[in-house]
Amino acid sequence: MSTIRRGSPMAYAMWALALGGYIFAATCRSSLSATGIQAALYFDISSSALSSFVYLQLFVYAIMQIPAGMLLDRFGPKAMIVAGCCLMSLGQGLLAVSTVTGMAVVARAIVGAGDALIFISVIRLLAAWFPLRRLPLMNQLTGQIGNLGQIISVYPFVWVMNLTSWQTAFLSLAGVGLMIAFCVMTLLRESPANPSAPAIRPPVGTGHHAIRNLGTVARIPGTVCGFWVHSITWFSNTMMNQLWGFPFLLAVERYSYAQASAYLASGTLSCVVLAMFFGRFASSHPVRGRVLLVYGTVGAQMLCWTILLLTEGPHSRVLMIALLLAISSGMAASSLAFDFAREANAPRDLGTATGLANIGGFLSSGLVLLGVGLLLDWQGADNPNLYSDHTMRIAVLAQYPIWIIGLIGFSVMLPKALRNLRQRNAEISAGSWTNEY
Repeated sequence: MSTIRRGSPMAYAMWALALGGYIFAATCRSSLSATGIQAALYFDISSSALSSFVYLQLFVYAIMQIPAGMLLDRFGPKAMIVAGCCLMSLGQGLLAVSTVTGMAVVARAIVGAGDALIFISVIRLLAAWFPLRRLPLMNQLTGQIGNLGQIISVYPFVWVMNLTSWQTAFLSLAGVGLMIAFCVMTLLRESPANPSAPAIRPPVGTGHHAIRNLGTVARIPGTVCGFWVHSITWFSNTMMNQLWGFPFLLAVERYSYAQASAYLASGTLSCVVLAMFFGRFASSHPVRGRVLLVYGTVGAQMLCWTILLLTEGPHSRVLMIALLLAISSGMAASSLAFDFAREANAPRDLGTATGLANIGGFLSSGLVLLGVGLLLDWQGADNPNLYSDHTMRIAVLAQYPIWIIGLIGFSVMLPKALRNLRQRNAEISAGSWTNEY
């Protein structure tokens, strides 16, 4: 069969198909955010126990990134997306029939394991189907369009739950995942060079060889920079959208449930718009532009949160819009982590490198979600009826240590990563580095 041009309409069709899997993953990931208070009452659990539903899923996701990246390099994106959708469907189905907290926690862990397989697989697929110069923009669009799943969880999913029941809503979501898995299995093609065959895999090595290769990728400065970029840009948006946004907006800003839903949904749409700008800006300014975006978005988040926490609420619409744009810009900037990792590693190691970079945001988000829950319990606010302006303000301070540690790690590693990037660009110019995926 003749070669299909990279970036052709077929490439966009394959991207859209894989993107369906990521939208489903984002919906599953945030399905407890819009129903967090209902979940606390449904299972009769404390604030820290409620946060365990989400942070355990995120920790499982983070832990799974290393084996997921290695499996991706071995088996390819098609098999991984199918497996991920099936695992998430299993987890959502188990959550639907859970009657005790322990069973629900196991269900969320299964969802996290499936979720871990999806995003890096879509990123790997993009590298095969699109030209190198277009990848930053496509990575951005993938991350942000996929997060429209958060809107699905806030509106259609909650609507189904209110119309029917907890069980019906989660079982319906599980059924959607199985349908997506079937479509990917039957229609997705991995390689434009030969659409009927899977992409080239590295030869199977021993476990010792795989671990040694993992260590090599993990020591590359660009991979480490990607880890820190993802860890400092992503978690504030995740904290708001995955669990604590609704309680914070209701307690501090006196929003109604409908206002809080609209606010968070607007942030998701803002991410899509900012992603297009960030992707083009990063493509035009691949070194200084990316660094500026990382420091700028993190600085904007810290500034807006600090002003909000030091002033009386409810706050002005201007400040709340500024906060929304700041945390949305962080979500958009998080995709820059994969540009750092991709450009520093050989194509055959892209899955492993992307997985290592992707750990950062999920690990930091899990720590922040856990920290907020523990700080609420420490103040005696161990159920939603006790959340107040003061307790929520104290609880969200859990973000600041993560920002400080991450900024230090990124700043220390950045000069080494930039030196390696310049050396790699020189090798490309000399023809000693291949960009083929």
